[in-house]
Amino acid sequence: MTDPISIISGGITITETIFDKLNYIKNIAEANVISAYCKFDGNKVEGHDNINVELIKTETPEVFWLTVNNIKDYAFVHIPINDSGVHELIGTVQGESYPDSNIWRWVAKPEPGVIVGGNYTPPNAKVDFIVVGYRPKALIKHFS
Repeated sequence: MTDPISIISGGITITETIFDKLNYIKNIAEANVISAYCKFDGNKVEGHDNINVELIKTETPEVFWLTVNNIKDYAFVHIPINDSGVHELIGTVQGESYPDSNIWRWVAKPEPGVIVGGNYTPPNAKVDFIVVGYRPKALIKHFS
């Protein structure tokens, strides 16, 4: 029999690892960590004034992409509040060859053994998230 607590704690462990890394970064001089809490559609509930999440609409209302508006010298990490059951997809800007991890959306994880293909585009999952920004140059200074 599968232990339900182990299944649940798998998602929590991943999130704890990310938070541990960000907490470490927060303590580095000049990292200037900023953050915000957002609803699934990018609307900020609370957080740093300079963090703004942009919703990129598609022809289908249930399918949209998210991105954090650029702040000079900052990199951003986005973390779903409850990552159990969601899978992150990254978008490719039209005309570019490579997907961009700064453009994302979350969808429900497919069930094991289910084949999904063709023109099916799954709708976005309703998952609130946290955005954390930090200055990568501070990391370089710290380790140099």
